[in-house]
Order: sequence, then C-alpha cells, then structure tokens
Amino acid sequence: MSGAPGTSFVAWAQRMCAATAHDTVLRRLLARAAAHPSHVAYRELAVAGADGDTELTWAEWTRSARAVAAALVQRGLQVGARVAVLAGNRMLWPIVDLGILMAGGMSVGIFPTSTQAQVRQLLLDGGVRLLFCDDAAQLEKAGAACSGLDAAPTIVADLAHMLDAGHAALDDAAVEAELDRRIAAAAPDDLAILIYTSGSTGEPKGACLTHAYLVASAESIRDTLGLTASDRSLSLLPYAHAAERVFGLYTRLVCGMEAVLVPDPSRLADAARAFRPTLLGGLPRLYEKLHATLEQAERAATGEERETWARLRALGAERSRLRRAGAPVPETMEREWQAVRGAAAAVIKRAIGDAVRLATSGGAPLRRDVAESLDAVGLTVLGAYGQTEHLCVAFHRPDAYDFAGVGRPMEGTTLRIAADGEIQVRRNALTFAGYLGRPEATQAAFTADGAWLRTGDLGAIDARGILHVTGRLKEILALSTGKKVAPLPIEARLREHRAVSQALVAGEGRRFATALLFVPAADDEAEVRRALDAHVAQVNDGLAPHERIARWALVPEELTEAGGELTPTLKVRRSVVEAKYHAVLEELYA
Repeated sequence: MSGAPGTSFVAWAQRMCAATAHDTVLRRLLARAAAHPSHVAYRELAVAGADGDTELTWAEWTRSARAVAAALVQRGLQVGARVAVLAGNRMLWPIVDLGILMAGGMSVGIFPTSTQAQVRQLLLDGGVRLLFCDDAAQLEKAGAACSGLDAAPTIVADLAHMLDAGHAALDDAAVEAELDRRIAAAAPDDLAILIYTSGSTGEPKGACLTHAYLVASAESIRDTLGLTASDRSLSLLPYAHAAERVFGLYTRLVCGMEAVLVPDPSRLADAARAFRPTLLGGLPRLYEKLHATLEQAERAATGEERETWARLRALGAERSRLRRAGAPVPETMEREWQAVRGAAAAVIKRAIGDAVRLATSGGAPLRRDVAESLDAVGLTVLGAYGQTEHLCVAFHRPDAYDFAGVGRPMEGTTLRIAADGEIQVRRNALTFAGYLGRPEATQAAFTADGAWLRTGDLGAIDARGILHVTGRLKEILALSTGKKVAPLPIEARLREHRAVSQALVAGEGRRFATALLFVPAADDEAEVRRALDAHVAQVNDGLAPHERIARWALVPEELTEAGGELTPTLKVRRSVVEAKYHAVLEELYA
C-alpha cells in the first residue's frame, strides 16, 4: 500500500518489540513486522469484489495501525475507551483494529448487516466514543443510528484522511512518546476487544476478551490444526463474528499466514481459484452448497462417467471409514480412488480452489450426510464447537476426525459434564473476562466457585474423548405432560434431509411436539411431502415416545438473517420464528 518499509520503521518495530515485556497481540504484530517486514499479510483482489488488487505487508499493516493509533491519541482517546468498526472485509478492518489496540482502546465489531436499531443499541450499550465506517451505506446507517444520542460517537468514514492525520501526529514528540508508552504497557489481562453475542435467546451482551484470550486462543487453534506461516486463507465471515476475528485475524497474525479479504461472499469461488487457499473456514451452508453442486454434477453424468462416480462413492466411503478408524488405507485403494475422482476434484476446484488441505466448519452442526459425502470425494471438513465466551472448546483433528460429535477438547481446554448434563469448561486464559456492564450475568456464566464456565449446552463425552452436544439447557421444551424435549438434536436430524434448509421443533406447554420444516424450493411439493413423511418417521424411530414429532408442517420459505429469523451466525431465533408462524403452529395443535 505504501511502498517498502523504511530502515527507521523496522528499527522502531524491533525496539518496541524488545521494550514490550508482555506477550500481547501487539507484541506479536511488532515481531512479525520486525522479522518479515516485506512479507504480505493481506491482499484485496478485484475478483473477490475489491476495487482492485492491493497487498498489505506486515510492516505496512503495523505502520498504518500505528498511524491510526497516533490519530486516536491526538484526539484524546483514553485507555480503555471503546471504538467500533462497522465495515465489511476490507483493509480497514485489520488496520483499524490493531490501531485501536495500540492506542489502548477496546475494539468493538458491529456486523455490517446490522439494522439501524441494532447499531444504535450496541453503540449505547458499549459506550462507544468513535465509529469507523467503510462505505456510504454504512455511513448513512451510522448517522441515523447516532441521531439524537446525548453523547453520539464521532464517525470516521475516510481512513486515508485518518492515516494522513496519524502520520502527521507522529511528528509531535509528545504524541509519539505517549503512543509508545501505551504499546509497551499493554498487558495480557488488559481488555482488548468486545464481541457481542448473537442474542438468539435474548438481548445481545458484550463479551470482554483480553489480550491473553486472543493470544492463547490463536495458539490453541494453531497447535490443534497444525497451522504454519505457509498456510493461506480467505477472510469470508464478518470480523464482528468471534470465529473470524479470533480463528481468522489473530490466528493469522500469530501464525504469520497470508489471507485474501473477500468483501463480496458471492465471489468466493473466484477468490479461491485465484488465491488457492490451503485453509478454508466457513459456516455449514458453504459446504451444503458444495455438496449440492457435487450431487448435481453426479446426476448429470451418463454412461462410463456415471459408473466412475459410483465407484468413487464406494471407494471413498470405505477410505473414509478406514481413515476415521485410524487404520491404513491400502495403496491399491488409494491409487484407484485418486484415479476416479477427477470429475469431483474439478467441481471442488471450481468452488474452493485446488490447494485446500484443511477445511473447517463451525457456528452450527454440519449435517452428517454432507460431511460423509464430501469426505468420500476428497474434502474432509473438520467440525468444531465453541462459544464467544470460550472459543476453543472442541475440534476434530486432521489426523483424528469423525463425523460424530464435535471433536476432542482443544489444546489448553479441560471439559467436564455437570450432574445436570451441562457442558462446563475450566476457566483459564482461553476464557472471556465477563460481560460489559453486566456483573450479574457474568457471575451466572460461571459455577458458584468461579472455576468453570457454564456453556448452557447439554452434552456427553464418549469413550474416545469426543464431545457430543445433545441440546440446550435453557431450550428444553416442557410438555404439558411433564415430559421434557431437547429440540436441538431433533432439529439437527430433521435437517439431514437435503430438501430441508431449517427445522424448528415446538411444544412448550403443549401435549406433544411438532415441527416446522422449511423447504425453500420444491419442483414437486407432493413428492417432497411424501419423502419428508418417511424422513420424519425415520427420525421418530430413534426418539423416545414423548420426543417424537406428532405433526409437522412444510413451510415453502427460507429463514434468513435479513428477515430477522436468524442471528448473524445463522442460529435460529426461536421466539421470532414461533411468533411469525404462530398460525401454522396453531393449526398443528388444532
């Protein structure tokens, strides 16, 4: 962005790294800039939806962040003050985020899809003093959200102007000295960022994350997956998302990975083919679409090509079984499997490039049939489980994976199952510091002795040490019969049918459980209904009598974030959906 790094800047980074006694995100960035100033950290590509092809080296990232920090210090930003970012996946995000941390502030991410009312709510709750926006639409939304506020934050919509002001501010010896003091003084227990929970069961809460949380989480992810500086990734999810912020930005920083920012998710395939990532992290929907594309290609095959697909599926299923069991795959099987996967490999290459060695899925369970199908054709998707409050809970390993459960505890994490079945996580550096301004909610998040984080999820750990999430402690449906039903695992099984995009199980206070099955598109609705009848019956076969779906309704729509039915992390807002489809549910109980 700004040319080769100067000798004086590298010397400053080396000096500041040596002067920074504590291991923080800032020290990791300074170390990268000092050791590899000219290596590229981020790229923007026109094919990914950016205005043009741009690269940001480690030195440029550090120097630009320092300029932002200097401008903030000159504006009078106090240590601990909250600064928000309302922007898509652009260079602004990593530059401003680290600039806020250098100035001693707390970085607050706001989802770019947030409504005006949601932006206003988070600005008020976080006591935000300054807000960065990346385009005219976000600027208009931010301006409307700030209108009428007693202490409205200052809105910054021109990063280039801020950078110029920051570089000029560094000519002031007092500003430079104060900034260097704040960088060197940053400590592991200092609050660094504020991540707002999705609010699927109530009002969003700001989770306070420390430098120690960020560094420890990034190291846990690195060590669990075996990531190195030679890995390359795409930045797809919003940076307000805990997974993209920690699994993405800070893990890339700790590992020294290069990434391409993808401001337009619909250009994922173009970006992947151009950049050839080795690491791909996404939500289940990404892999469901790839699975559907592979199935479409298989159905379109004829003659020998159809037989090749069938052979690939058979060999792939057995190869997957052996790999998951930790058994060797015979060389003859591997050679034949490689020989027949050409058509599938071409589909995968068009969708996500041809260099992905690690694919991960989080945010919600990935359908087992999708995971098994992708593994059979050569794309192993590793499932995971975590929360904003403790992101690194469980993960499948590249060399020890399965499609049952959500994986073994991650590096540095200890789990236990409480007497009531709740999954609990031992509190340590990987655990959040509490909810902003909510001491009672913070206290309730932990056990009485404060030693264990209460996840609110129900689960079990099998003989292999794999964690299974079986339901939600607070999302238990109490039937009028006195019986209890955990809806989440039933909904997961209902979603295993390829036609179903989402499912919702209802029954609170009723005599039996019902379900809404959301099927956004069906060429032959009667045929789909017959297939779903059989599917629901099959799901019911594995349930206790009181858990079984007595009646269900097909809803020819898709739940969306824009419609308010899904959170930004694509979790169903149960109360919203039940209210919207109240009449349909009432018919099921008529």
